[in-house]
Amino acid sequence: ILHVNPQLKQKGLAMVYNPTSRRISRQLKLPLYYTGLTKTAMVRREEGKAKKYTLDRLHNVKVPIDMQPDSHTWLVFE
Repeated sequence: ILHVNPQLKQKGLAMVYNPTSRRISRQLKLPLYYTGLTKTAMVRREEGKAKKYTLDRLHNVKVPIDMQPDSHTWLVFE
C-alpha cells in the first residue's frame, strides 16, 4: 500500500507485508509521481537512516527490500 501527500514533508508512506513462510529479497519498484518528487527521493525504512535514491524518467524508484517470513515494514519518502 502506498499513500502520498505532496503537501507534507513526508511525501509518501509505503506499507509492505510478506505473508509467505519464506524470506524475501526483492527490488521494489514504487511509483512516486503523485508525491511531487521528480529527480531524487530520500527513503527511510521504519526509523532507520534515510538514503538518497534516483527516480527514473517515469518517477519510479527501485528500493531493495529484505523481509523475514510473515513480517511487515514501512518506507517513508521525502
